[in-house]
Parts: sequence; C-alpha cells; structure tokens
Amino acid sequence: MKLDAFLKKWEGALAENRFSRIVTLVLAVALVLALVKAFTRDTIVTIHPYTLKSDAWVTQNQASQSYKESWAMLLASLTGNVTPGSVGFVKDRIAPLLSPQIYQHVMEAVEVQAMHIQRDRVTMRFEPRAVEYEPSSDVVFVYGHSYVTGATGETSREERTYEYIIDIRDYAPVVTHIETYSGRPRTERVRQQIDRQELRRQEQENG
Repeated sequence: MKLDAFLKKWEGALAENRFSRIVTLVLAVALVLALVKAFTRDTIVTIHPYTLKSDAWVTQNQASQSYKESWAMLLASLTGNVTPGSVGFVKDRIAPLLSPQIYQHVMEAVEVQAMHIQRDRVTMRFEPRAVEYEPSSDVVFVYGHSYVTGATGETSREERTYEYIIDIRDYAPVVTHIETYSGRPRTERVRQQIDRQELRRQEQENG
C-alpha cells in the first residue's frame, strides 16, 4: 500500500471521527435542553367539569376560565340552596376552600346566616341563570333567581348574584373573594356607571 493513499484514508477517518463527535455533542445538548424543559414545565391536567359543557384545564398555579366558572357554579349552588338541616354541611364544605385572608370574615357571615335559617326555619333555593367571567378582574359572576321560603310556606323571589375570585395553589382551588347581593352582576363596567351616576347626583345636590 502506498504511503500517500494510507495517509488519505487516515485523514478521512480522523475527519469522520471529529464530525461524529460534533454531532453527538449537539444531540446531547438538545437532549439536555429537552429534559430541562420537560421537568420545569407545569403539568397540565385536562378535566371535564360537570357544571359546564367545555373542557377545562388546571396547572400548579393557573386554571382555565371554564374551570373557575365550574367552581363558581358549584359554590353558588352550594351556598344558595340551604335548609335548616344542611347549614352545617354547607359550612364544612366551604371552609377548606377559603383563603386565610377571608376565612374569618366568611365564617362569621355563615354563622350569622346559619342562626337566622335555623331560628326562623327558612329554606333558601337558588336557580342559576348565567355565568360570566371578567378577565380584567378575574371575577366569576353567577347570576340567577333566589327563593326564600319561611316557616309559613310563603316564598319570595329576587334576582341574586354571587361573585368569586378563585386562585389556584398547588393544583387546588382557593377562594380569595366572595360577595353576594341582590340584582344583576356588578361588573367593572356596571360599577363605573354607578360611580358616574353617584358623582352626577352629588354635583346636582351641591349645585
């Protein structure tokens, strides 16, 4: 074998070896990046809430609109349908979902309502009519008709709205805001209209 032919083959083998090492290194870096991304990305769990028709998803610290709407519907149905015998059950179901910041206030309000319901033998029934989510405030509004039946059997009806802010912490819902009132949802647009009307009224009085 001629020396120059041998050297050409040797150089070719070295070049091929260097190329293989570069390719292997690139593949190794790509694999490491893929693994880092896979392990640092939040796990997304897709569910189908029974209170809504569309699928919902939840991660460690976030959730879809439909997921929050589903929980709001459940909470409104739970707190809006109360009898003297179910007051304790409702209280026990709500308590674990409350944020520490609102826990004491909500529990005190529930205690007052429970005393009123048990003392007067009142039955409350809530029929939801609409669910609205406001992205700017992260508030879910559940609107419907509330029926209150006294011990005499007389029933009164009113429009009622339940509003909630539901955060996600370690895949679990945490309620950080609860409010209920007569009438339709007080969205930011509605609140701004109310504020403008109040301002005009004050200007007219000071006139």
